[in-house]
Parts: sequence; C-alpha cells; structure tokens
Amino acid sequence: MRNSVIYVHYEPLAHMFLTAGISASDVLKATPKPIRHLLLLPPIDEDEFIDPHTGFNEISGEEQVATFLRGKDARNRSWLDYQHGTYLRELMPTEIAELLYLGHAKTHIQPPFYYKLQNNLVFLPLRNDMVTMYCRQVSFFSNTLAEALVKHLRWAANDQPFWLRLRQQHFKPVPESVLSDLLPSLEDGVLFDFSGGIFSRDFVRVPLWLLADRFVPDQPADLEAATQIGALVLDRKADAWRLEMK
Repeated sequence: MRNSVIYVHYEPLAHMFLTAGISASDVLKATPKPIRHLLLLPPIDEDEFIDPHTGFNEISGEEQVATFLRGKDARNRSWLDYQHGTYLRELMPTEIAELLYLGHAKTHIQPPFYYKLQNNLVFLPLRNDMVTMYCRQVSFFSNTLAEALVKHLRWAANDQPFWLRLRQQHFKPVPESVLSDLLPSLEDGVLFDFSGGIFSRDFVRVPLWLLADRFVPDQPADLEAATQIGALVLDRKADAWRLEMK
C-alpha cells in the first residue's frame, strides 16, 4: 500500500504537512540551492559530531548533507536545515527547548521557523512511516510533492504492459501552478492513488480521494467509503498536466 499512494494533510497556519509516500530524497531533488547545514534533533548519536552549544548532532557540507538525505538515517531521524554555523551558536535556551520538544513530540509549540537559523524546512519522521514536514515556503512543498509524484508514477509504470512501459519512464513534473490549485483540498487530507491510476497512449490519470476515516499507511484505504474529488491528468500529446476536480 505504502508504495502505491501519497497522502497529504495540510495545516496552513503552521505551514505543516502530514505526509506519506514522500521521502528525504524527494526533498533533496526539490531543493533549488544545495543544503549546506543540517541540525539533527535527539536522540543523539555519540559517534557523530555534536554541536557544543545545542548538544545536537549536526551535518555540514553539501556532499555530506546530500549523502545523509539519500540514506536510511534521513528516514528515521528528525532534522532541520540552517544557514550559518555561527547563528546556531546564538540560539537561546528557550529555543533549544522548543527544538527538544519538536523532536520528542513531533509537533510544534509555535511554527518552527527561526530567525537565527533561517531554516526553510523541518522533517519529522513518525513511527507509522508517515512524515510531518514544515515548509517556510509552500512552493517548496509543492516542488517536493512534484518529485514524489514522479517517483510513484515511475513505480506504477513498471507494472504496466511492456508496450506502454517504454514511453512512461519519463514524466514531466507537475507544475507548482497546478498543485497550488489543490492546496485547499489538501486541508482535508488527500490520497493520491497510483494503484488506481490509468495509463494509456494519450494520458495518465491519478485519482484523488478524500477518505472517510483516518489514513493508516499499513492498511488498505477504504475507497468504498471515500469520495473521489478529482484527478491529476497528464496529457501525453501536449506533455502538460492539469487538475480535474469534481
């Protein structure tokens, strides 16, 4: 189930997204500029570098950050980006306490965007294989979602007949202008169902569902009780995406 769906529930006031099917590697691909610094929230790994001011692990360097985001640890550790190491040393005890709570409770006391850190993203993996993300710019989440959509489309295309599969390995990312129209619906939680997608020579259609019950990644979604609110459609001749809402 987890490889055939994406789920997104958006809380606009906090710029928070509860997600399934989106990974740290999607974040890496969506980033317009390389991420140079990551602050890893507890638990602390004593074998890794520890910032003496916060007591948290940190990762610095474009290659080191990219390697981490591609690896398994990025799926299990909570982390956020920051701009400059000198600013990290200026965090107040109350701000460090907020970060401790964020890593422990996987939710915020206040939206976790700090002036001193100039962070754009917080990534909090949950025990149920879901991830809570905070994005300073909603457009960045749209770009991350677009990367995840392409990934899932490729997986779904591998299950198609050979005569269709050859032309479906390359998919144009869904533009931000299309995904922005979907944001109001994401506030209610939307399931992107790739197992129910339609692939043909002329188009690709991914159904969008509003679930009647809470989404549970390891359980089949009850689509009989759900409401199909529309679909994402790729016109393959025009090579253009559109959103069709019911």
